[in-house]
Amino acid sequence: MRAIQCLLVAFLIPFLVASKAVAVPTDFQDWTQVTALIPLEESRKYELYFEAQTRIGDDWQRMERVIIRPALWYNWDKNLSFALGYAWAPGFYNSHYYYDYRIENRLWQQVLYKHDLWGLQWQHRVRQEERFIENTSGTSNRLRYLVRGSYALDDAKTYGLTGYNELFITYNTTTNGPQSGFDRDRVFFGPYYVSGPGRYEFGYVGEFAKHFGNNERYLSAILVSANYTF
Repeated sequence: MRAIQCLLVAFLIPFLVASKAVAVPTDFQDWTQVTALIPLEESRKYELYFEAQTRIGDDWQRMERVIIRPALWYNWDKNLSFALGYAWAPGFYNSHYYYDYRIENRLWQQVLYKHDLWGLQWQHRVRQEERFIENTSGTSNRLRYLVRGSYALDDAKTYGLTGYNELFITYNTTTNGPQSGFDRDRVFFGPYYVSGPGRYEFGYVGEFAKHFGNNERYLSAILVSANYTF
């Protein structure tokens, strides 16, 4: 029980601070995500990563964003890995749901570290993104830090609870695009189940974000994800 309390505190407090009690536009969304890690040779030092996401917003009425995110993955050891990838992430609407279709291409670099502490399995992920967004003045650079904890509810670790908090910071201001400073803070909490090569998660996402300047938004989403390691 103490481990579960630690999990909730670690992820919810930073989010509640970021989403201060102010009147901002809200939305309810549906997020679906599939990821896969495919070994490129027997030692699994090198792997191919692939991710596909859809996000339906405006209270589940229309597609807001699609993300296709492949990468080359390198495992230094069982705890530390590096990735170099690309993402195609077109957005269809702004935070007030006025039509604002923009093609966005990203380059991204990532460091992922795993360890065990306090009865939880932890992941720390640092991701740097170079965002090339249509109709803006230049490249937007963004840093993301995610901390995730998972608590197994059985000895075989086939099911349990997981949660994360992810903070996004933009380095520079672009005309008609992202502004420097706080970008968004995102939390997730829900159960997971492991079967064969797949880990399946279902839960709640809360996100407080600034969309291109001081245009703030709070969203709630149901996330369903399937994550495969072949």
